Amino acid sequence: MSEAARMPATDAMGRTIREFLKQGTAAEHDTLDARLGSLVLADRDGYVQFLDIQYRARCGVERWLEARALDNPPLQSDLIARDLASLDRVVPTETPDFAAADGGDTLGVCWVLAGSALGNRAILARLAKAQADVPTAFLADPRMGQYWRSMLPALARPCDSCEHDNVLRAARATFRHFNLVASQCLALKAA
Repeated sequence: MSEAARMPATDAMGRTIREFLKQGTAAEHDTLDARLGSLVLADRDGYVQFLDIQYRARCGVERWLEARALDNPPLQSDLIARDLASLDRVVPTETPDFAAADGGDTLGVCWVLAGSALGNRAILARLAKAQADVPTAFLADPRMGQYWRSMLPALARPCDSCEHDNVLRAARATFRHFNLVASQCLALKAA
């Protein structure tokens, strides 16, 4: 057995940055997917709630990135606002701020947003199969998928857990932000 094969799962050596981030955020990602996935096909109100959560969470992250990153993912909150308006829903005016730990590393934050394009494509396919009559400007936006593909070379680089720990912290902070916004919105709906 090679030395790399004997390394503990928590050691990032021999893995790519993408694999390191995927493993390091699996719990937060699964929680968010469970919360939002059930809303999308529940009914029209569930879809509105999904868009509302996405809008509220993304606005803060987009503001944070605009202040820090040079190669930001495309802004999508405007597309979500358009979808909400098409559903005759009020676009939220108050959106929580986002802050990554220790100032954060933009790669981790961008990875979370760009990776969502993969999930959005799957959701769009599920809506099409269900013949749901809902606006999908946000889900169908090809720009985030293109941005994701542009990130792949950076994400394929070998990972050093010491060097990339700040990237992981930023990715986790991003998932925590989305999960917190989802929890708050779902609690309001239940009240």
